[in-house]
Amino acid sequence: MKQSKFNLWVKDYPHPGGYLLFNVRTQALIKINPELKNILDKIETVKIKDLSLVTRGYLASLKENGIVVENEEEEKRKLKDFFRQLKYESDKLTFETTILTTYSCNFNCVYCFEGSVRERVFMDKETSDLVIQWLIRHAQKRNLKKIYLVYYGGEPLLNIRPIYDISWHMQEWARKNRIDFSFGIITNGSLIYPELIEKFLTVGLDEVRISLDGDREAHNKNRPFSDGKPTFDLIIENIKGIIDKVKVAIAGNFDRNNFPHIYPLFDYLEKEGLLRKLDYLIFAPIVPRLGPKKDPSAVELSHCLSFLEKDGLFKEVVGIKRELLKRGLKLRTSGLAINACPLTMQDGGVTIDPKGLIYKCNSLLGYPEFSVGDVRNEGFNERRDDFLNIDAWDKCAPDCPYVPMCQGGCRLFSYLERGNFSSLSCKREYFDRIIPELIKLEYDMVNKRHQA
Repeated sequence: MKQSKFNLWVKDYPHPGGYLLFNVRTQALIKINPELKNILDKIETVKIKDLSLVTRGYLASLKENGIVVENEEEEKRKLKDFFRQLKYESDKLTFETTILTTYSCNFNCVYCFEGSVRERVFMDKETSDLVIQWLIRHAQKRNLKKIYLVYYGGEPLLNIRPIYDISWHMQEWARKNRIDFSFGIITNGSLIYPELIEKFLTVGLDEVRISLDGDREAHNKNRPFSDGKPTFDLIIENIKGIIDKVKVAIAGNFDRNNFPHIYPLFDYLEKEGLLRKLDYLIFAPIVPRLGPKKDPSAVELSHCLSFLEKDGLFKEVVGIKRELLKRGLKLRTSGLAINACPLTMQDGGVTIDPKGLIYKCNSLLGYPEFSVGDVRNEGFNERRDDFLNIDAWDKCAPDCPYVPMCQGGCRLFSYLERGNFSSLSCKREYFDRIIPELIKLEYDMVNKRHQA
């Protein structure tokens, strides 16, 4: 037997002399005492028959969790099977479809990843009917048991009709076929009001996610109206009007400039009596975007690529999560979870734009050459097959422990950095710095849940 090469150790946590052991492939997280650590360090030479029954029981459990493997060949076989499941068995997950009701927006966010493709295009009745038909065909073909829609934009509430029509028809169909159905809305928060929420609740609304990029000063700088006027105070008032009717979450983006304004936002939300009512809060670094429609490889906001380099924003990412945990707030994830790239998944979620074009990555929206299909057609196109055949993980360094987690890196970043979707986008130095802290955070989250 030998230790898995996907094991990651954190020393002196949760106490001096203790160890946390995390396996990237299986996501197993175990607290290990020094005695067992010593045995694992010598596992290749240890004679199992000489160990106590208790220790042999521990090792059997560790083997079951992927911490210990028989040999290198077994590990390679399990890794290939792991990626096969990610690619071809995603139909076992909830089928999530994002629907853009429009590319238009009433904000002028400084970092909008759709900034290069924004246009006054709104989903019409004909297209929304085709979306309904496509969703039902796909659900029947895959024998789906749960469907979740996310309405997005642009600003989705600039075009309300498709949200209601699609949701009403899908809810009725799902009810007759005993399928779980619900939907969420990702909005800038400027157009939402109680009566609208009440109407949407009748057709399956589950959650509203609103974007806030820090306190009043930072948010108004990053996310003003199209005419430059501030938006923060209006959004806060709108949140107050709906938060007792539906689940509300806050999502924000940050760079080094507005990061100092994130914690003051928490203080403000607490003062206004909103913080404890929110379902969750998530914040992520701003990412680069593709260039103009005629030249998508001309990367814009390229400085944001550095946020995931060795000296990137890992301290800020962990710091926000720690602050939320310290305040007793809900964390959706520590950041350790495996997030398979939808581009390379056969049945992962898709995004349908206002024209009915289908995409596998929101960052590619508005570039028809990267679409994988059209709701007017039965199946997918050759671009979808090109994406599906990408196995970037196979190019990773043999000794890299992060392969199951990063799978060769984000395909968007591959395009931004190399001009193609199949190259490696290695962030190992960044992972070396952030992952030990996320392992500690995951342990503390689990421990806190058990104490609750």
